[in-house]
Amino acid sequence: MKRFVILFLAAGLFAACNNQSDNTENTENTDETSDQTVSGRYGDSSWNTDNAVDPTSFLLLLEGRDSIQATVSGDISAACQAKGCWMKMDMNGTDMVVRFKDYGFFVPKNSAGYKATIKGWAYNDTLSVAELQEYAKDAGKSEEEIAAITEPEAKLTFMADGVIIE
Repeated sequence: MKRFVILFLAAGLFAACNNQSDNTENTENTDETSDQTVSGRYGDSSWNTDNAVDPTSFLLLLEGRDSIQATVSGDISAACQAKGCWMKMDMNGTDMVVRFKDYGFFVPKNSAGYKATIKGWAYNDTLSVAELQEYAKDAGKSEEEIAAITEPEAKLTFMADGVIIE
C-alpha cells in the first residue's frame, strides 16, 4: 500500500511540474519576475507568522517523531525551474523538500535566496530515483548529474498549505 501511495504522489509531482496552467495565488512565474513580485503569499493566506519557529527549533520538535504540523521560517535554497512547483529550504545545512498541497499553487522560479515562512505538515520520506532525477531536471542539473542519481534517498519533506515569502 505504501508503495502505491508513493507512486501516486510521484505521478502527481511529475504531472504538476509539466502542467501548463498557472495556479499561483498572486504572481505569474515568468523569468522576468522582479524582486518586488517574489515577496508575497502563496496558497492558503489565512494564517500569520506569529508561531513560526527557526530551523534549529523545528528540527528539535521533529526529533524522535515521524511527522509534525508546523510553521517554519528559513531560507529558500532552490525552487523548481520548470514551474515553481516545489522548493527547498535550508534546515541548518540540510535541504528540506517543500511541496505544495494538492499542487494548488506555485512559487516564483527565482525564489532562491529569499526568506520564507511555511505552514503545513513535515515528515520523513524516501524519495525514489525517479523523483530525485525529476527534481534534478527541474533544478537545471546536467544530464550527467541526473544520470548519476541511482539510489533512493531519505529526505525531510514538507507539505505546505501556504508560503509567505519576504
